[in-house]
Amino acid sequence: MSKFKIKNFFKSFRNKALILSALAIVTAIVLITKFFLKNDTGLQNPNDSSIKLSIDSDEIQKPNLEILEKILDSGIDSVFFNFGIKKEWINTSYSTKTQKTPLSTSLSNAQWFTKEISIPKELSTLEVNLELSGYIKSIDLSLSVYENIITKDINININNPDSTASNPLLVKVLVKHSDKVSRDAGVFAIILDNIGDYSSGEIEQYLLNKSEFSFVFPRSLDKVNLQTKLLQNKKDVLINLTVGGKDNYDTDFNMSLDEKAIREKVKSFSTDYPSVSTVILTKSDAEVTKGKMNLISEELNNFNIKVINDSQLSRLIAEAEEESKDKISIIFNNLKSKALLNKTAIAVLNIDSEEFEQFYNKILILKKLGHKFYNITDYLAKEDERQKLEKLREEKLKQEKEERKKHVIKTEIKANDKKKIKPKKNTNDKKK
Repeated sequence: MSKFKIKNFFKSFRNKALILSALAIVTAIVLITKFFLKNDTGLQNPNDSSIKLSIDSDEIQKPNLEILEKILDSGIDSVFFNFGIKKEWINTSYSTKTQKTPLSTSLSNAQWFTKEISIPKELSTLEVNLELSGYIKSIDLSLSVYENIITKDINININNPDSTASNPLLVKVLVKHSDKVSRDAGVFAIILDNIGDYSSGEIEQYLLNKSEFSFVFPRSLDKVNLQTKLLQNKKDVLINLTVGGKDNYDTDFNMSLDEKAIREKVKSFSTDYPSVSTVILTKSDAEVTKGKMNLISEELNNFNIKVINDSQLSRLIAEAEEESKDKISIIFNNLKSKALLNKTAIAVLNIDSEEFEQFYNKILILKKLGHKFYNITDYLAKEDERQKLEKLREEKLKQEKEERKKHVIKTEIKANDKKKIKPKKNTNDKKK
């Protein structure tokens, strides 16, 4: 190639760019090849330990340990928060920082911190330990658990999995039952009223193995198989009886019935459904009076049938929200609100089979927080027991008040008697 052609070749910008690109690619290949040969063939000077030291040095490991310590500190608290444990029931003392609050027990030799956690008597440490152990293992730490056989309190040692560590104990967690702490928990009875909409397979899958719900018993003749299945599996069932106005003949009772007619209807109902011991009594028309509702309730009670009036039912979701995509979340939030305000609630819900799994998962969350769910029979039995205990407590307080009052009166009488007794004169003084 002549000098003229070469000169013209390099005058072209396109040709210059191609040559520069080629040179860059060749240089990159040479550098990459050199790097891999160095690592694969051990070309690095064996006396040069700078790379090894930079990886294993405390300067690199220390920040990671500090991050893990903070994660573990808040993570343990979060596990207990899931069980309805309040922040003030968790007492943490740090070994490497300024101690926030003195503990009743020594720090032992835990490198990072010790936690003392008070839990209510009804909360099982087995359940807590299961979840806490799963969390600790998930962040690649090992643990050992020690249980007091009598109190069921547990001590958990969280250890560094590195067996060569001089002090493997990183964290100590002391979980103790206490009478002084109590969760803000509610007691609920949930009644599912649309079991007739479930298929046989869905009933088998979702409902037959659940004991914390009651079911509105379907009365239509085409639901005989479902009725039999519910009774054979000893599910808690109840029937919704309706009370209508004077001319409403579609309801179970109406305002035109006198006491004798009501008694006959109740007797007939008791004969037709001998397995049903609880009913919901619903007012269908505005003209239905409280007196008529009370009369029907009294007759049902005479046949050992417990009555839940519709006024006792809590509404957990408005009719306008029934079709909402957030229906289950609305119910969940309303249950939590009821627990804080009323402590107890009976609710009738319409939950589709497609919604049931999501609904039950929310129930499990509430159970973990300490809320109780019972079928209506167990709920009423526990409510009766609670009222009896409350009555005994009130009677005891009244008795103690009366005894204190009597004691005060006796003390005042003794004081007055002492004032009435005059001191005897000293005759010896007179003789002198």
